[in-house]
Amino acid sequence: MEMFSFHSHSGQFCMHAKGTLEQVVESAIQRHFTIYGLSEHMPRYKTEQLYPEESHLTTQDLENMYDQFLQEAFRVQQKYNDKICLLIGLETEYFGPESIQYVRRLRQPDRQITAPSSPSPSTVSAKEPATLITLPQVQYIVGSLHHVKGVPLDFSQELYLKALEDVGKGSWETLFREYFDAQLDMLQGLEPEVVGHLDLVRIFFGAIKGHHHSHGHGHGQEKEHKQEEGGAEMNQNELTGELWALVKRNVDFIIAYGGLFELNSRAWKKGLADAYPQRDILEYILSKGGRVTLSDDSHGPDDVGMFYNPELKRYLEQMKVEHVYYLAPNGSNDQDRPYTTRASEETGSFQHVHVRSIPVASLKFYEKK
Repeated sequence: MEMFSFHSHSGQFCMHAKGTLEQVVESAIQRHFTIYGLSEHMPRYKTEQLYPEESHLTTQDLENMYDQFLQEAFRVQQKYNDKICLLIGLETEYFGPESIQYVRRLRQPDRQITAPSSPSPSTVSAKEPATLITLPQVQYIVGSLHHVKGVPLDFSQELYLKALEDVGKGSWETLFREYFDAQLDMLQGLEPEVVGHLDLVRIFFGAIKGHHHSHGHGHGQEKEHKQEEGGAEMNQNELTGELWALVKRNVDFIIAYGGLFELNSRAWKKGLADAYPQRDILEYILSKGGRVTLSDDSHGPDDVGMFYNPELKRYLEQMKVEHVYYLAPNGSNDQDRPYTTRASEETGSFQHVHVRSIPVASLKFYEKK
């Protein structure tokens, strides 16, 4: 029996998560995951892109934090390699074309940084060259959008409504259009191995119609809750014909290069009717032969395997999902690679992992999690 996830965070490297990276890995081992992706957020490079919870940090701090994550991820990858297959990745941010170049730079092989300064600078010659550290390889990326024109969507309901006013000019259709257009730019520039929460823009849609949620994204305020009456239906809002054309365009592009669509179970904690993407989009993905994978989007050790229970199994069966797909590292024991991908070398996608599949019947679900 197998189980996997390709989207996770830890409090060690993410301000709105909990626990250390090693605690997250130990939890995945205890819960019998066979493959687990470590995908902390990429740095953001402008001060205005920092969240309120990061007010004490600088953009350089975020860069240093991600580099430290890579080193710690490699350490635990090696430490636990006889217990679990860990993949080292990142989750993208997208603020415009410059974000594409940042991610491509982070994916470069043998990326180097300068080692921290010596604790005793007086003993080091001024002419001594700086020591360089070669960072571990980013093996895959989760392609996600959390902002539209710089305004966060999922940090809080208040900021979502700000995006509605500032970006959408009061029109949810306009906000959604901007989201799916920006998503296509990200997809074309990066061709991510895993596409994260494809319809995240629906997260607080209920708030537009007065169905308020009772959690905040950060500061430990998030909590599981029951959807208000009618709220789940509102969150799974019916897309207009124009928006459906954009969704289909993006889905078709992902299928063309061979990316995986994550079924992100964290959407249930957010109060949505289904895992991301909502079932209307999932139905289209499946009808076109899209490859679906599983992600818990954990934000700490207690979140590992969240909602990987019989309800998820029933949902997969209801949606007639017979096989799910996963990433395996190149050079692993699996010599054959049954699924082709058509990503360009320029994006760096699928250079370190390949795609495999498993029947849903072979997955290990939990009684309650």
